Amino acid sequence: MPLSVRRQLALVLTGSALVLGGCASGVPTEATVSTIDHTCEIVERVSREMEDTRGGGGTIEAAEQTTRKGECKSVGEWKEVRAKRNKLVEGTADVHVSYRAPDGSYQTGTLTYTGGDDEFYELKAGDTLPIKVDPENPKRIWKA
Repeated sequence: MPLSVRRQLALVLTGSALVLGGCASGVPTEATVSTIDHTCEIVERVSREMEDTRGGGGTIEAAEQTTRKGECKSVGEWKEVRAKRNKLVEGTADVHVSYRAPDGSYQTGTLTYTGGDDEFYELKAGDTLPIKVDPENPKRIWKA
């Protein structure tokens, strides 16, 4: 490779690393949860033995799946599922937060968690959580 091509490649790679590195190096701060919009789909799978209708007098195992969908608070068993985590939960929690940006301004933003995140079950209004704020765009936040 000619030297000038190597230099160009090095400059491109260095520039890319700086851009990507800037995304990960936000300013750490704390945010306060103001509200949470939970949307849930609680999936319950139940297996039971049934008489085999093909004859022979045996039994087979049949599986049923039930799904309850809606705002998590409106799903009757949400409190139990939230505490025990004994059922599969598909859904999202849009967590609305307020925070003080690096420039001193007060901002609001939204973080999204899924049923696979502990925060989906544990966060409530008034809680604080660590976030990172883009120093060049204080409205851009992400999970710390």
